Amino acid sequence: MDEELRLWSLPSDTVRECFAAPPELEERLLAITDTVAPAGPKSSNLLGKLGPLLRHPVDAPAIRPGVPNRLDAIALMTSRFITPDRVSACWVLLRAWLDDLAPAHTVIPLAHTSLDNLDFDLVRTGVPTEVSIRHLWGRRLDIPLGGPGFSFGYMRHATVLTLLTSWREALDELEDATKAVVQPVLDFVATYPDDPDTPDLIAWWTGR
Repeated sequence: MDEELRLWSLPSDTVRECFAAPPELEERLLAITDTVAPAGPKSSNLLGKLGPLLRHPVDAPAIRPGVPNRLDAIALMTSRFITPDRVSACWVLLRAWLDDLAPAHTVIPLAHTSLDNLDFDLVRTGVPTEVSIRHLWGRRLDIPLGGPGFSFGYMRHATVLTLLTSWREALDELEDATKAVVQPVLDFVATYPDDPDTPDLIAWWTGR
């Protein structure tokens, strides 16, 4: 897995809603699923037929390690237990959902070996610890999907605005290696308006 930081501009409640999807969202998430999943049975009411699907009928989608399918989508949307062998595929699927649902997203290289130095450099220039790089994913989303090897969380919109101001003020004093991470984050959040109804910042770091 690449060491990278993925960011989405999206309300945290929207992420949580994916795990208890109402009909309108269910339809959209299944459509997204079909773009990344092997072909499988289609029904106007898949959630209502969850039992038969889980018994693997002849026309059930192929089960491939790390590759999501409609059974994974249904399990996520109904907050069912995800077996260890399907966790990886479900995270691939959730990422595809977020890419589609969010009005904006980006990917920034971020190695775990550089994280301590980056946060130290920000603090050195007077940036509050509440907007350190680690705090991008510091708030847990409490979704029913676990998995080792990465961090997944969010930063509230109001805190994003604090980050934008303090990181901009510190930019000229930062080391080049820090700027290489800070600048793309700033570019991403620079379009956030000063409006409490705008999205949070969802973050997924695969560096640990």
